[in-house]
Amino acid sequence: MLSIICSLKDFFRPSAAFTALERAILDAIGEKLQSPHAELWKAQVKVVNKVHRSPDGLEVNLYAMRNGKPDFPKEWCFTQTEEFKIGVVDISANDGRSKLRARVWCVNGHVFSIEYKTSSNAFEQAALGSWQVNCHIEKYPA
Repeated sequence: MLSIICSLKDFFRPSAAFTALERAILDAIGEKLQSPHAELWKAQVKVVNKVHRSPDGLEVNLYAMRNGKPDFPKEWCFTQTEEFKIGVVDISANDGRSKLRARVWCVNGHVFSIEYKTSSNAFEQAALGSWQVNCHIEKYPA
């Protein structure tokens, strides 16, 4: 019973603790963007206060919650509001045995999700926190 209560608390309580892998992916995108988009990106990542990870490790959704509802600050949004893939990040474990591809998406002018081709959970366990990233911007936010 206690585990059910703890699970419900975790579901409803905002949590923005990025994993080291998520932080590496988001930072890689930010480093490839040019000003003023880079500054907007950093601000967007900073205001994220809820992170929802799928149990299978294939998707991470990012939210800025206010008063219990998703409410991303408009002043930090890109002018492009349709859904678009901002970038692709390839991550390779330093031991060379594991690889992971992450696609990062924006919706309504802000960062919204990281989608993986294979489980990020399995990659993180195999890589033991030691990896290299290669980022390619797919579409610059206009």
